[in-house]
Parts: sequence; C-alpha cells; structure tokens
Amino acid sequence: MEGVIFDLDGTLLDSMGLWRRAGVIYLERYGIEVDESLADIILPLTIRGAARYIKEHFPVPESVENITAGVNGVMEEFYKNYIKPKEGAAELLAELYRRGIPMALATATDRYLIDSAFNRLGWNKYFRGICTCTEVGVGKRDGADVYDAALKTFGGTRGGSWVFEDSPHAAATAKQAGFNVLGVKDEGGKADQQKLKASCAVYVESLAPVERVLKLIGLE
Repeated sequence: MEGVIFDLDGTLLDSMGLWRRAGVIYLERYGIEVDESLADIILPLTIRGAARYIKEHFPVPESVENITAGVNGVMEEFYKNYIKPKEGAAELLAELYRRGIPMALATATDRYLIDSAFNRLGWNKYFRGICTCTEVGVGKRDGADVYDAALKTFGGTRGGSWVFEDSPHAAATAKQAGFNVLGVKDEGGKADQQKLKASCAVYVESLAPVERVLKLIGLE
C-alpha cells in the first residue's frame, strides 16, 4: 500500500444529488426549464466543460467563464454550510491518517469549493495534495492526468496505489491506467452500479464499517 487517491463528490461527500440539480437551478434563473437528465450529460465533464455545453445548447447570455462561476455559485453555499460526509468517510480518513497512509484528492470540483467544505470539516490535514480536473486541464473521462497528478504528491506508483471512485467512467479510466480501484455506491449520483463494478477490484455499498474497507484493500 503506497497510498490512496480519493474522488470527492459521491465518494467522500454526499453531494452528487445536489450536483445533479445545479445545472437545472442555474438555467431556471434564465427562465429555461430542463429536467435532471441534463446531469447525465454534464456531470462527466469538467466544470468548464459543463459550462461550455450549457453555452452551446441553451440561450444563456453569459460567457463560459460566467456560466462556470454561476454553476459553482449554486453549490458554494452547500459546500460551505451543509454537505455532509458519506457514511464512514470521516472515520476512514482518520484511520488511514493514523496509520501514516499517504492520501491525495483527485476531483472535478473546483478548489475553492473543496476549501469551503474542508475548512468546515477539518479535512485538510489528511491530504498530501489536492488535484482538480480544472487545474490539470483534463477530465476523468478523457484521461488519468488528475490521478497521476495526485500520485505525484506522495510519490507512489499506479500499481501500488488505490483509487476510490463512485463514477463508472472515472473508475474505468483509473483501471485502464493501472490503478487498483475501489468502487463506492452512491445513491445521489444515480450511476450504473454494474458498470462501476466492472471497473473495480473491490466494490462497497458503504465506507462503513471502516475495518471491512481496510481489509478489502489489504490493511487488515
């Protein structure tokens, strides 16, 4: 075990249900009604990629940069005040930290939103590095760049490290790159669980109990 790379939304935080609504809420401000199936298109993208899609497909009189800020703005209050950890997430982070296992974050969420949640939850101490798709310039559907950036923060190898993911397409990317992948079920994201399982060495419906998760990744 060289280290663990965690996805954030749907894996550590119970936030995917809110993300599924963010684009809808943003468009409602302009009198544009869409259903939540929009999330199936934009959630696999980077936030900027989602904003570009909205710009290209809906009559929003804003730049891609302003749309990005607007969608993030919908979520900002939730990260700062309300979003809770998934079951077992806080306990797992604390135990891995106690054991000296290096951890990093690889996420499509922009850094200032992460900071809002982590400052409230006290999670900054757990991570050697926080890497975002926006900063590396590549989404998880398109390549393993964000995982490799996270890997560099603790000097591990792909084959010696674990990636925890709730997204089928992201798990597939990590698997194809040679990482060990643990899939986490997330009801809010409404992901295809069979597709997720197909890309994972290990699949769990919850990060609790922590002892079971540790055993599954070879730490018990």
